[in-house]
Amino acid sequence: MNRSLLNALIAAAAVAAVCLLVLGWMLQVLLERPLTPVEWTLAAVAGVAAIAVYMQTWRQRHRRKIEDMRDSALW
Repeated sequence: MNRSLLNALIAAAAVAAVCLLVLGWMLQVLLERPLTPVEWTLAAVAGVAAIAVYMQTWRQRHRRKIEDMRDSALW
């Protein structure tokens, strides 16, 4: 495996872990109690779903932008 790809995956995993910890902390403050493992799992799934929806929307916008440029005289 490429070393830079491995470093990127490690960095992405670290960022995801920090984001999950921040989300869990915010939920604990909001609910005023510690989270159960099921709630941690649901929070992680909700976070992944939100990222997936954002990425899908971004890809559609990017694809439309490329298609518009290809259809115009600028391509």
